[in-house]
Amino acid sequence: MLNKGFHFLPMAALVGCYSYQPIAMSAAPAGTEVRARITGAASDRVAPLIGSFDNRVLDGNVVENSSGVITLEVPTGGLPNVSETVIRLRTRVPLMPADLVALERRKLDVGRTVLLGGAVAAAVSAGVALAIRSGEDPQPGKTPTDPPPINRIPIWRFHF
Repeated sequence: MLNKGFHFLPMAALVGCYSYQPIAMSAAPAGTEVRARITGAASDRVAPLIGSFDNRVLDGNVVENSSGVITLEVPTGGLPNVSETVIRLRTRVPLMPADLVALERRKLDVGRTVLLGGAVAAAVSAGVALAIRSGEDPQPGKTPTDPPPINRIPIWRFHF
């Protein structure tokens, strides 16, 4: 129970800053995470596959890249009315070279990720320091005084 507040630390290790670098269509092997910027005509053609209109940017994984056609596996949402777990739906979208405006590969940006990790570590350290400081004695060296005496003021006295 002591480490209950530190569940975010493993998640912080998984989070990173990514950047996209332009690549040629032939340089995208299967399994590569890419972002494809497509033309308006291609967006109209793939809209029924994806279930959303005006998708000019597709984020997904390259499934196949051969003979001038690249096939991307892109997310389409989640399965509705599922009570226990979310089932993510994906579809495969074939794209021709004429459909692409730009193709970019997702790459981990080490510098920005280190900066993010340093900022998180500094914020946690500052929070711990503030918590420790708030628990210190506000007037060090001064001992608490005795409580004030209780003076009883008699209102009615009964003598027998």
